[in-house]
Amino acid sequence: MVMMMKLKHVDELSGGRKRFRRRYPKAVAQVLGEEFFQVAMRAREGAALVKEQEALVAEFDKIVAKAKRKAAGNGSLSPLEHWREAVAEAEAMVEAIKGDLEEDDRREVLADDLHQRGADPVLVKAVMAPEAEEPLVTMLDAKKMYFAERVEGEKGRNKRDQLERVCARIEKALGPLRKLPMVDLKREHARKLRDFLLKETKADGSPLAAGSLQREKNMLVAMVNLAIVEFDLDGKVGNPFKAMDLTRKDAPPEAEGAKREPLPEGVIGAMRVRVRDNVKEPALRLIWRLLEGTGCRVAEVVGLRVEDVDVDHRYPHLRIRWHEGRRVKTKVSIRDVPLVGDALVAAKEALGAAEGEAMLFPKYDHAGGPEAVSQALMKHLRLITKDQRHVLHSLRHNVKDRFMLARVPERDEHRILGHSQGGLGDSVYGGTEARLRATYESMERAFVVEAETEERGAEGAP
Repeated sequence: MVMMMKLKHVDELSGGRKRFRRRYPKAVAQVLGEEFFQVAMRAREGAALVKEQEALVAEFDKIVAKAKRKAAGNGSLSPLEHWREAVAEAEAMVEAIKGDLEEDDRREVLADDLHQRGADPVLVKAVMAPEAEEPLVTMLDAKKMYFAERVEGEKGRNKRDQLERVCARIEKALGPLRKLPMVDLKREHARKLRDFLLKETKADGSPLAAGSLQREKNMLVAMVNLAIVEFDLDGKVGNPFKAMDLTRKDAPPEAEGAKREPLPEGVIGAMRVRVRDNVKEPALRLIWRLLEGTGCRVAEVVGLRVEDVDVDHRYPHLRIRWHEGRRVKTKVSIRDVPLVGDALVAAKEALGAAEGEAMLFPKYDHAGGPEAVSQALMKHLRLITKDQRHVLHSLRHNVKDRFMLARVPERDEHRILGHSQGGLGDSVYGGTEARLRATYESMERAFVVEAETEERGAEGAP
């Protein structure tokens, strides 16, 4: 009895010839510009036909995987990645060929077959010459290495978006990253990029701020430095962007703190009322009160765990710590922040609302949590003040002002706000309890001064 077997995606053409034909998923078809993957098969029956069908299924899956990766926004392969992937694929295909042929003969037969099918020329070359010299490392490789080592895995999109923004500007100024070999980087590239950046404008037509330019330059320099190390290019590649001067020669000097200003008393008062009466989400109301009463960064408050809030201690405080759900900005950002006044009340309310949860604000325990909080609160703040220097980060400046008015020692101010401290003694010595007591007393003085100032203002009001 003859057994008939129907192979999936294989149909019959005239003369007994076979064809492999399979439709691409819609998203993949849009990327490739083709609706079907189809190949005229060499084998016509038996085990040879089955093996050829299995090989074509595997090839189809690889094409789909590459296209999906591109469609998902991960970008195209760099020449180096393309070559290494082709070499791995070629070795697997050569290994799969059975028979008594020598390796060189197998490679020649496979290369001829791939060429007849119109396969990727890089794959054909990888079959015939796997030991050929690899393509040069490009700026696209540098970007992907920086993403993998410095960005991937971080919560929030700030750094990810900044990397995309920096690389988009490089491409506008210098051309596609995949066509920029690192060994070819010269000062000419830095000058060209500098000229482009100094002319670049924001959506409202205003020039990019000096601080933004410097941050983007720092990321670019770090990206190139990392690639030099990770791709063993030390001594072969320099970093021409290190000395790139982004100072606008005709720009007036920018005053210290001009970019961000403390919120005026009237704005803070109006915002307190608006948060209390118009913000529907309870967590947002509590977060605002903690930001105002501690000077912490938004991500530091949003990323608090329940275990980080100690309201029963002799000196109630928040523990700003690194954990998987929130990475602190710098080493000095790891600290204890005293809780006094309304911030202490808000912390107790937050603990009550988060009973049974690990995170203090579980609603915002996701990758874009801090950004979602910032955007939500900024919508309300913009209804009160249109001044672009008034933002959530301004609340840190407000707390700084309170410290100055209360004559809080600079050492305690830095410890509370998470700023670098001047001397080794200030940053290393002193017991935890003693530090906490000192900062707690400083925080109390600062908010007593604030309360007295508000009271005097109320007495003098008409």
